[in-house]
Amino acid sequence: MTYRAANAAFAILMLITFSSQVNSGRVFPQENPQTSRKGFFTVLPYYHSRNRPRTGCHPIEVKVASIGAFPPEVLTSQVVIESFSEKPVTGVRLRWDVYDRAVARKKIFSSCDATPEPANIYLSGMTPLIQVGHFATGEIYNLTSIRGMTFPLATNNITLDRPIIGWDEVKGLTLDGTRGTFKGEYAAIIYVSEIQFEDGTRWEGTVK
Repeated sequence: MTYRAANAAFAILMLITFSSQVNSGRVFPQENPQTSRKGFFTVLPYYHSRNRPRTGCHPIEVKVASIGAFPPEVLTSQVVIESFSEKPVTGVRLRWDVYDRAVARKKIFSSCDATPEPANIYLSGMTPLIQVGHFATGEIYNLTSIRGMTFPLATNNITLDRPIIGWDEVKGLTLDGTRGTFKGEYAAIIYVSEIQFEDGTRWEGTVK
């Protein structure tokens, strides 16, 4: 499959997925796992507006996260973030933490005022600070390392110079370095861990 055809196919798939979410009136984390007989791996967005309409726990939350192998060295090439911030934002940093899948699913549905529960984090990583210009409340930004990859209803599309999660960063959880040999059932939660506001102030956050 050519780059253009693969890009178009992925865009159509994301459009169909997003359309079905919009029609239902709620957006849920999508589990498009990489599975094997020995294990399971998926990527989950940290997004609370499904539980608290029109507001998130954090000033900016990850609405959608991709998982795949296009190009082969990539695990996550695209996230979509939504702003609930009253102040315009100029920069964001994304972080991801890998948990047991059951623990991760519990965390993404926890309430905003929940007390963080101790949990084993197998791996973590973060992006450099991503400059987003003037990111205002209610806007939705698409961040992607694949040039030309857009997202329905995105206010802005920003192309990154590196994947959000590279395959090399997680292959230590496999038996032999291949996608079909994960040792257990894992899920990575992707969230916004740092925000820089237009007024010069800064915010940091974690998952509950």
